[in-house]
Amino acid sequence: MKRLFWARLVGAVILSLILSAEISRATEIRVPVAPENARSVLPAIGGAHPVGVRSFYWIDNTRSKTGLPDDGGSRKISATVWYPAITKSGQKPALYSPEIEKVLAAADSVPENRKQFILAHEPLLNVVSHSLPGAQPAPTKHGWPVVFFSPGGNVSRHFQTVLAETLASQGFVFIAISHPYSSFDVAPEAGFSMSLEWDLDNEDRQIADANDNRLAQILAADAAFAFDQMRAIATAGDPLAAVMDLNRTGIAGHSRGGKTVGRACSTNEAFRACVVIDNIGPARERVTGIDQPFLALRSDWDDDRVAELHDYLGRTGSIAHDVLLINSNHFSCTDLPLFIAELRVEGIEPAEGIRACAGIIASFFDAFLSDGDRENIDWIPDALSSQISMRRFNSNAIK
Repeated sequence: MKRLFWARLVGAVILSLILSAEISRATEIRVPVAPENARSVLPAIGGAHPVGVRSFYWIDNTRSKTGLPDDGGSRKISATVWYPAITKSGQKPALYSPEIEKVLAAADSVPENRKQFILAHEPLLNVVSHSLPGAQPAPTKHGWPVVFFSPGGNVSRHFQTVLAETLASQGFVFIAISHPYSSFDVAPEAGFSMSLEWDLDNEDRQIADANDNRLAQILAADAAFAFDQMRAIATAGDPLAAVMDLNRTGIAGHSRGGKTVGRACSTNEAFRACVVIDNIGPARERVTGIDQPFLALRSDWDDDRVAELHDYLGRTGSIAHDVLLINSNHFSCTDLPLFIAELRVEGIEPAEGIRACAGIIASFFDAFLSDGDRENIDWIPDALSSQISMRRFNSNAIK
């Protein structure tokens, strides 16, 4: 643990500043019901519980709107919460990606190369989800484990709805965060934003690493802030309070969201287990490693990138897993291949890929957010063993 002392100290200072900050207001965002003619595209959720959904919007007055020190405004964070629920007669499911109309409407206000990217999301219009807006949470004696999720660059938090609904139906509270000026975001007051050019691929490695660490710090601060807001909701007696066990909290992220996960886990012990989908981690954490149980779930990479990942996982202070999902690509764990044919993998249905991702991630968190033996858990379900190839790392030794 000594090797991460300074990283944890810095994280504790940042978190304490966030926790003591005066937040100007918190707002619940109305989750609209899908219209009767909405299309059914999403696969069945598969778990034992119906799923409820709510969305929130918070303002962090301690940081600028972009998170960069010289910018003005305040940082505005939105999050959607999926949770095990109880159904009542007459309840109707939510609209999938309720912000997509506003996203598409912004196409004419961006450069041409970004315009075409935005318009490619038109197939996501008018789709019904399986989640029930504002449904009563399902009671449980000790609360359900909680998973925060950080989306990739220029990807909306809503594009993880299948993963969210699947985990919630299996007994998790799933909280997806939007990162202004990194992910797709439509905030109630701030409106639409896309990612800034963070210059993460600069040819000068020192510059690229500095930019990488700067962005990771901003995204991890978003995660810490969202964690604190959910704790405040629980303290205030919200119905979600009885179903969230924030002592069993994990964090996952896709693509750029892997930077969120790496930095959040190295600086904040509230996150007890960590999952990165198809990425490695921030520049700093590639040197220091991560002390919590860690899962890297990925598609097929070239040998150099795999070696870089294994060097990162080999620095673990706990237990880490490299899991290759066979017949997958960068987007297989998101909803996007359900809608956009160009993002699909030949020979596998998009729903099958998402279900495999959800099964692996749910099993990992189920194992490592418990108090069992973390060193010797055989956590991959037998039904998924033929779809993956796994390599295990344990306290700086490869197995």
